[in-house]
Amino acid sequence: MRTDVKRLGWILLAEGKAFSDPFLESVFFTGNGRMGARGYPAYRPIRRPLDAGLFLAGFYDRISDDTKLTDFVNLPTPIWYQIQLNGRVPSLAPPMRRELDLRTGLLTFSYRLESMDAWLEVQEQRFFSLARPSLLFQRLEFRGSGQLEVLAGIDHQSCNSPIPDDQVKENTQVIQMTRFCSGMECAAGFTARYETRYTNLSLDQALFLRTAGLSQPTFVPDTGDGIGARCSGTASDTPAVLESVCRLTTSRDVDPLLHLGAEPGWTFAEALAENRAAWDRKRADCDIAMEGDPDIQTALRYVIYQLVANCSPRDPTVSIGARGLTHTRYKGCCFWDTDLFLTPFYDLTDPQAARSLAGFRVRTLPQAREHAERMNGSGARYPWMVSFDGSEQCESWDIGCSEVHVTADVAYALGQYLDWSGDDDLFFQGGAQALVETARFWVSRYSPAPEPGKANLLFCKGPDEYCGITSNNLFTNAMVQHNLSLACSAAERLKREAPEQYAAMGLSKEELAGWKSLRNAIQLPRDPDTGHYRQDDTFHLLEAVDPAQLKSGDEASYHQVCFDRLQRYKVIKQADALLLMTRLPEQFTREEKLAAWEDFEPLCLHDSTLSFASHALFAARNGLMGQAGAYFRKALYLDLEDIMGNTGKEGLHLACLGEVWQTVVFGFAGLHFADGAPRLAPHLPEGCTGLNFQFFYRGKKYKANISGSCGTVLRVK
Repeated sequence: MRTDVKRLGWILLAEGKAFSDPFLESVFFTGNGRMGARGYPAYRPIRRPLDAGLFLAGFYDRISDDTKLTDFVNLPTPIWYQIQLNGRVPSLAPPMRRELDLRTGLLTFSYRLESMDAWLEVQEQRFFSLARPSLLFQRLEFRGSGQLEVLAGIDHQSCNSPIPDDQVKENTQVIQMTRFCSGMECAAGFTARYETRYTNLSLDQALFLRTAGLSQPTFVPDTGDGIGARCSGTASDTPAVLESVCRLTTSRDVDPLLHLGAEPGWTFAEALAENRAAWDRKRADCDIAMEGDPDIQTALRYVIYQLVANCSPRDPTVSIGARGLTHTRYKGCCFWDTDLFLTPFYDLTDPQAARSLAGFRVRTLPQAREHAERMNGSGARYPWMVSFDGSEQCESWDIGCSEVHVTADVAYALGQYLDWSGDDDLFFQGGAQALVETARFWVSRYSPAPEPGKANLLFCKGPDEYCGITSNNLFTNAMVQHNLSLACSAAERLKREAPEQYAAMGLSKEELAGWKSLRNAIQLPRDPDTGHYRQDDTFHLLEAVDPAQLKSGDEASYHQVCFDRLQRYKVIKQADALLLMTRLPEQFTREEKLAAWEDFEPLCLHDSTLSFASHALFAARNGLMGQAGAYFRKALYLDLEDIMGNTGKEGLHLACLGEVWQTVVFGFAGLHFADGAPRLAPHLPEGCTGLNFQFFYRGKKYKANISGSCGTVLRVK
């Protein structure tokens, strides 16, 4: 656990003793959704090809020429400079201070460099422009004594270190996924072109520089590590300044705002002011004012900042990976986490981003069909671990084959988006077809049960990955029933409003009757004595064990206990049945929900970063406010305090951030929709006196105001 990240209003602060600190580099990630970088300093006196991290949404390459496996490319980075002070390479005189302004995404480093009798006080600043999403602005300021020579430019050396799916295996493979093609000088700067080795994507970087108190930059076509420009001057009490703007464009760009470059005569201060105005407009749609505890307020605004900074809102060809733009963990792939934990935030705060995320799943429907065919099924089966092109990337056959709930999760999220947005265009342009094709997959996936009129889902695994391979997982079966209901409604609407589409899809009364029959045949396991819901058909047969025997603290138990034991014991990795009851709450009575909490909450090891927030949401929705508050704090600070010990080496946990937001909005505020209108049922945690936020629903904007146990929803004109 880390306690060195201080939270003061809109500001995050931290001090460290070294240039490299993976935890702080994750926490101080900054971005504009389309691109972003880990919070590492630009000054690198030694090569760190793996530690630097600059990423662009949708920019992937294959790992080798004999595989379809891809990785999220760690790009050549313009966040790089070297310096000599009196002809020597200076060293850091700790501490190094980091500061992140959540109002603008401005990241500031402050540190002192020393070399013999010379010294420099350095301030690095950078931000990714929200107003002009192809631009990265940087500013270097030097004060001190001695002769300085600065070399700034683009570091070619960035590499990937692919991590296998099995988290207990070490990996030493290093891959440089881009090659340098050309670089040339231009007015006030230089340009560079790179290409991926196998996907044939191109990346162009144009870097323009301005100086004050330093000589005019001189182009250096080969720095040894990249290309750059050199300038020099004498350090004094008067600051020497180097400002730069880098425009990053690629061969796969689709966002029209990427055509915007820097204005003639640009300055860092003017660009920052424009960026702040763009963030002000964004916050008007997504900010949450949570009254009571100022530290919780700052942490919550950090959550919202990162959710915005990791989503490319105008690009339907990309989704959000498990770690967003903050790391290459899981090869940058997206999972069901995106559909269930992240999309509600965008559905209600950014209709354009929501449309893009839904559009990604619709666009990759052909790949889902191919995947179903490979798995001997019909219709469309969405892959477990999805790359930029919709292909399956999971190397673990048992997980990739058995966690079939992902297909129902995609349908759930798509249905939710279509309902909350009222987006008829997407419904008729592929959305309905996705719901139909997923229903067809389920018909091919279920097996007849010995009992008449019943069906079994065999060889499956729900969100609880410690249950082993089982059958009739409650979460999966209930979500499939919902999927089938969505498909029936979509088909019936097509028949009424678009009969030509209905006919083109080969739909019929008989097929819809088959979906309804399967829906009724699916079994939701219950204990025959208590009537309580079971997690699956076999969970009750597992060996009972005290969860406290398997772990101490919050670090995942699989670092201490082998998977064989974990899958034989009656313990749960993360919320499973409880997660279901937060997604389909209307299908369960209050008594059934509370019984599930009593049965499953004590057995959960919380070995997934998704689990604390899911428990918080469940508890908040069901009036268990003491437990809700405790779990909420765990989830809220999961990354900020490195509670599970993997934020540094794996990046931020985006799904946890999304579920934290849901806990506040759907749990504490009790936002729900009934009869086509938003409603509130607030349950505020201890210490919270009020909540205020805005959201979109069916093309209209609303404002929620909650004080104590009272809440109102007003239409924003």
